[in-house]
Amino acid sequence: MTISRKVFAIATVFVAGVAWAGPEKDCLLTGTVTHGDQPGVDNTSVKIHSVSKYDDSANCRVRSGQKLEFKLPADSRLQEAPSGSEVKYRYQDDGAGSTSTSLISVDA
Repeated sequence: MTISRKVFAIATVFVAGVAWAGPEKDCLLTGTVTHGDQPGVDNTSVKIHSVSKYDDSANCRVRSGQKLEFKLPADSRLQEAPSGSEVKYRYQDDGAGSTSTSLISVDA
């Protein structure tokens, strides 16, 4: 029996956006892992608490209060990380409706 592991993240941004030079977004999302307490149910979630440019040349404009909603890719490092661990994701949006998110690091 395979149990589907779905993890979603919603980021509400409370900081002002950074410079914008085109339709693409390339952001570094930093968040905290939380595991639910319901036995037998995988309800791992990530609360995003900061959004910044992925690197100095990246575009990452997010308006204050704007929500980014996306499905996080399956990654065993996330399930194995204890609650409270800091995680970093790279979020990319091509401006045409296609997005990708990849786990960069987990700091337990």
